[in-house]
Amino acid sequence: MKIDLPEILKQLGLPVALIALFAAILGLIGVSLDTVLAICGSLAGVFALIALLINILKWAGAVNDGTAGKWSAAINLVVLIAVAVIFKLYPSFDFAGVDAQIAEFARVAAILFAYIVQIVGTKQVHKAMTRGLNIPAWSNTVRAQATS
Repeated sequence: MKIDLPEILKQLGLPVALIALFAAILGLIGVSLDTVLAICGSLAGVFALIALLINILKWAGAVNDGTAGKWSAAINLVVLIAVAVIFKLYPSFDFAGVDAQIAEFARVAAILFAYIVQIVGTKQVHKAMTRGLNIPAWSNTVRAQATS
């Protein structure tokens, strides 16, 4: 598979000049771009949380089909800037520890989101069976009233 970088950048809508400007600013203020990129590359918990956030926004209708890449690029750019600022202000900040906590939060939030999706899905299937397929819904209250 050939990677077409210009096409990827076009699809994501990444302003390459903004990224170059950001890298230049990091150099001017004395922040090592290599260190910032190494920190960002190891933030698996943040990646999981971003993916979950985008999926929740898609489910809620805030993110349209085909725009998830743009959302991901924008959020990851914000994370990159935040890491650079935190690294400059607090060089001994424990990124790994915070990322581990974010990863745990993302796991719990993913389970909660899955549970909500299951509840909504179950209700929709019930509606489809009772209304769409005209299958009578069973009600203990209605049955009790009918027999008395």
